[in-house]
Amino acid sequence: MNGHQKQKEQSVRMIEEALFELMDEKDYTQITVSEIVKRADISRRTFYRFYKEKDEVLRHYFGKLCQEYQRTVPVLACYDIPRIAREYFGFWYQHKEFLMLMHKHGMDEMIYCEISRASVEIVKGRVDREDYKNTAGIEFFACYSAGGFASLLERWISEGMHGLPEEYAKKASEGLLQFIRPSLPQSGCACTRLPRGLWPTPDEQSCP
Repeated sequence: MNGHQKQKEQSVRMIEEALFELMDEKDYTQITVSEIVKRADISRRTFYRFYKEKDEVLRHYFGKLCQEYQRTVPVLACYDIPRIAREYFGFWYQHKEFLMLMHKHGMDEMIYCEISRASVEIVKGRVDREDYKNTAGIEFFACYSAGGFASLLERWISEGMHGLPEEYAKKASEGLLQFIRPSLPQSGCACTRLPRGLWPTPDEQSCP
């Protein structure tokens, strides 16, 4: 990383931290760019070099978190709901403080929109066969999966994100599997039976 890039990332981090501190102290609607730059000890010119408005700071931060999540999750051989739930809620639990701060300011809609939008590409990236990645159906399935898990996360946030993520993942996956018929291959993982041609089912390929 060169000096210019390092300085850019430092400025961005200072802006983020300043905004989060202010959000902890006062209503989001009352926070101004002037307050953010003063708290971050940067110029207004520096702020507008990266963002057009304060909302962009939050959207950009969500984007970074989603990229981090994408780097941590492996490709899947089949749609294993319990495993996906454990990974998904386990990751977002690490950022509980930020999510609860957003919820405190009534910004649940932004949480849902930003996470579900980015998660569509994450879902498609976890498919391990090129012939399925290129089908039209993967777009619909990715939206379905991303939106569903984002809604479950939104519900957990509204409940205060109490308990361990493993516990919530277990409750959520058990609830889903009451209505989505699983198939149990020899490996024993609860992979969901999906329409053929959309994702490898356990009949075609076993889970890792």
